Amino acid sequence: MPLSLPRRRAAAFALALTGCASLFASAAHAGDWPERPITLVAPFTPGGTTDIVARAIAVQLQQQLGQTVIVENKPGAGGTLGAGVVARARPDGYTLLLANVGHAAAGVLYKNLPYDFERDMTQITTVANVPNVLVVAKNLPVNNVRELLAYAKAHPNDINYGSAGIGTTQHLSAELLKKQTGIPALHVPFKGAAPMMTDLIGGRLTFALDSAASAAAQINGGGVKPLAVTSLTRTRFLPDVPTLDESGVPGYQMTTWYSLAGPKDLPPAITDRIYRAVRAAMDDPGMRKALDSMAADPGGMEPAKFQAFVHQETLRWTDLARDWDNAN
Repeated sequence: MPLSLPRRRAAAFALALTGCASLFASAAHAGDWPERPITLVAPFTPGGTTDIVARAIAVQLQQQLGQTVIVENKPGAGGTLGAGVVARARPDGYTLLLANVGHAAAGVLYKNLPYDFERDMTQITTVANVPNVLVVAKNLPVNNVRELLAYAKAHPNDINYGSAGIGTTQHLSAELLKKQTGIPALHVPFKGAAPMMTDLIGGRLTFALDSAASAAAQINGGGVKPLAVTSLTRTRFLPDVPTLDESGVPGYQMTTWYSLAGPKDLPPAITDRIYRAVRAAMDDPGMRKALDSMAADPGGMEPAKFQAFVHQETLRWTDLARDWDNAN
């Protein structure tokens, strides 16, 4: 039987009250957050740059938020397994992702992903920006980029490069190098940067484009030779290493960004709380020292600007990933 006008008004009023109560409850919950430990998923193996950045920012978040932050490594499929865990988590701020630029292209390279990095994730802010560095094994008979390109073209069937997985920054960097130079090179994916570096040192790989942070120890120890960095300007952390742009690959640019992301529909109040905690961390002397040790520049981009940045990066790297996918 249809409701009378007064009853319809009463029902609508009750529904509005219910909505307001839910809104106030959500706001109160966000205001109390965090009330228990936070899990920060690092989607690669321990020892690589993503893991290093995750552990550095976890220490700062603990200090800023007054709650334990647990780094949980979930490697596999170029970081998409860990990202999938976060995408499926409740949007309550207790499960976060240490993402990187590789996640922007993963939708092309990994078929049937159960999530979309833009659509199903809340992009919070950047944590660090790190240039990659082109490195070769110490026994490879090349000492600069031009010699490497000549060597690759003279040995087209013997050239390979390593990465921490399909769609990772090492993979994208190398494919961009191949696209701009025309050199042949077989991609050998690993489950993280650490095992990749082990094979490069052992001479089983020709080259790699690893992050400056991850490669620094082996560069300093003489295990690998640095030929060029991927930023348009030289990094203060490797001032004697030229850029690819000045080494005969004009216009080459690739900087690895690391960021925090959460599940879709993360409450704005929690997103802002995390962003403000990261901003405060960027001014902390301990975090600055940690970033310097990783050859990283500080992050802290505003959430709205970072969301737009991720969209542009997704368009850029998706095109490159699609070219690679079609060729393979």
